[in-house]
Amino acid sequence: MPALPKGTGSQFAKLAAELSRDEYVRQRLRPQRRDCFCLALTDVLAEVTNFARQVKGSVFDYGCGGAPYEPLFRQASRYVRADIMPSSRVQVLLNPDGSTPESDASHDFVLSSQVLEHVPDPQAYLRECFRILKAGGQLLVTTHGLFEEHGCPHDYHRWTGIGLQRAVSQAGFVIVHCHKLTASQRGAIQWLHILVETLRLPRRDARYYVLAVFRKLYYWFARPCLNWLGSRMSGQAVLPADAPASVYVGISVWARKPG
Repeated sequence: MPALPKGTGSQFAKLAAELSRDEYVRQRLRPQRRDCFCLALTDVLAEVTNFARQVKGSVFDYGCGGAPYEPLFRQASRYVRADIMPSSRVQVLLNPDGSTPESDASHDFVLSSQVLEHVPDPQAYLRECFRILKAGGQLLVTTHGLFEEHGCPHDYHRWTGIGLQRAVSQAGFVIVHCHKLTASQRGAIQWLHILVETLRLPRRDARYYVLAVFRKLYYWFARPCLNWLGSRMSGQAVLPADAPASVYVGISVWARKPG
């Protein structure tokens, strides 16, 4: 795997602290209607929860951050939290190139949640997932389709359903299923939240205070109401990869190592 860009030590430290915050974990395990990413995180949570129900062996959380989903894996015999950034939540520190010191065929399941878009070489990362899985072991990847750029500390990729399945298959996996997440109108509501969140004006601009008031009103009233409306669109939360929806915020692929 290629080395990460140099000079990111301070970024890693700040990011590790951010990902370990209780609020970060809460938003992923218990999304609320006032949260900007309520709809997208609710749909990722549904996929990870479904995956966790199948787990009865060793789980490797590859790029765990604050490991928000660990409580879902109560049936696991072992849950290993691994990341390239040291923090109180990380048990295994990844190598500088993002590879892992884990032995071949050492885990039954690999969880990769919202990580792949931040990896410079996705194929190298997926081959590492394949290497550390036992024969018949399973992988869940969730990542972004149509989503804002966000450094963590870097942001490299976006995917389509077909594109992600192809990448996972090229690493040697057999696809179990692929889903589009937060699609169509539900996805449009999520994107509206993102656009409002990212609107910025300099203080010297006369419209700065108008925008500030608008954002406050949106946060307290419009966002919860729109998230409630989006929650009524449950049929657009998790769709099969061959569904006609061409706009979707996230993607998940569940795959198996042959054997």
